[in-house]
Amino acid sequence: MIALLAQLGLIFWLSERKSIVPRRSDSTTTFYLLADAPPGSPVTELLEIEDPTLFALPHPRVFSGQAWMAAPPLRHHSQDWTEPIRWLSLPVAELGATFAEFVCTNLVGPRLLADKPAPRLSEVAVSPVPMPAKSTFRIEGDLAGRELLTPLEVPAIQHTDVLTNTVIQVCVAQPGFTFSPVVIRSSGSKEADQKAYDLVKTARFKPVARTDSTASRNPSALTWGKIIFQWHTLEMPATNGAVARPSP
Repeated sequence: MIALLAQLGLIFWLSERKSIVPRRSDSTTTFYLLADAPPGSPVTELLEIEDPTLFALPHPRVFSGQAWMAAPPLRHHSQDWTEPIRWLSLPVAELGATFAEFVCTNLVGPRLLADKPAPRLSEVAVSPVPMPAKSTFRIEGDLAGRELLTPLEVPAIQHTDVLTNTVIQVCVAQPGFTFSPVVIRSSGSKEADQKAYDLVKTARFKPVARTDSTASRNPSALTWGKIIFQWHTLEMPATNGAVARPSP
């Protein structure tokens, strides 16, 4: 404890107690704000010397000043010039000479097409188009490869006009039963479309064997296809018969 007090007293006794006076610098730096230096002044020359782009870009005080920046402006002197009027001469004696030369040098041959007789329509042979005697159907798509076990008896439809085909899309499961038939194209007759729909629902196809590679991979595989019905139309029966007149 005595040694600590001795050290503190020694430090206090040897320390200086004079006030710190700031030292004044020998040289001073002065800043001037220059917005636009007058040309030819020493400040302008000093700024141009310290410019790093003085020799990289065109400048009036370097070698490119006289060649690039002091080029004289181009002057164009336009003059109003008008061609004198020159009328085209019209020789009356040569009028039609060009057409007369064309007629003499270009001869037209006989018209062979007009000499040929017109074809006789009665002698044109037309191949007869067989008309269907009854309504038929056909199977398209993957379903065409499966055998149909129940034959479809497609009847004729009584209608006042010719009907187009009824197209039904259907899928068949592995046992051969059809389901989810959809009429994708109508024939124009609701009766014919409904008859085709009922026939497709009752159709039965040959079941797929278990040894088939497709059935072994996917037992619930479906066979999709289209059944197209081509209708044979019959004449509608007469509904308004002649009324028998009573005997006098």
